[in-house]
Amino acid sequence: MFSSHENETQPLSSSGGTSFGALESALCYLIASKRAGGTSDESRTEFSASFSALIDWAQSSLFLRQESEFPIFGIPPVAFGQEHEAWYDEKTGRWFKATYPSKFGLSWGSDSATPLEYIQRLMLQNDFFGDDIHLEAVVQCGDRIRILTSQSHVQGEAANYAEIQKWFLSLGYQRLEIGSRIAWYHLERNILVADAHEGNVIKDTSGELLPIDLNVVVPEGKMLEEIRTMIVVEPDWPADPWV
Repeated sequence: MFSSHENETQPLSSSGGTSFGALESALCYLIASKRAGGTSDESRTEFSASFSALIDWAQSSLFLRQESEFPIFGIPPVAFGQEHEAWYDEKTGRWFKATYPSKFGLSWGSDSATPLEYIQRLMLQNDFFGDDIHLEAVVQCGDRIRILTSQSHVQGEAANYAEIQKWFLSLGYQRLEIGSRIAWYHLERNILVADAHEGNVIKDTSGELLPIDLNVVVPEGKMLEEIRTMIVVEPDWPADPWV
């Protein structure tokens, strides 16, 4: 647990911007940028271009912050996994999550997602699964960066796999087995969801299932072609997930 730095619960920008709306702003900038896009690892051109676009957005929006401004980075995380370190703030009832330095989570079929893929994933989780993930800052750690986000704590227990499967089917998703991985795909929305395991879906005190850390993707290119061969019904392609 930690005492929140004043800037973690107040506007992050001297121009009046706050963490609310920053995620959408960053996503729009990255999509519009000619430099952003592509699935790659850290050594590839596409990753570097998306990385640079994120820095440009953070600087222009006053969301590029120094590691020293956030005392949580001097405290051992409460939880950690392959993609994030996390701290719980009792004062706000929110989890603060930071990506590892210059890593942006895992991508389907790749070791590391680009910043664009990661930001889009968070936005999709908000849009389609009712989360309230906020982009708090792009944190400068020497010559590397971390994305700091926050989301509300969910009181409850881990859902079991049978409950998760029933829930996705009720929402109109198809279960796909791709190699050794299981994913869920929604035809009309053209949304692929991975990492929907017991640790990432909480059943709250009312019995409702609430995802907290899914890997949500808009398939395209080769990935979309592969999914087409697996689905039961051929949809009209492509559906715009942002409509």
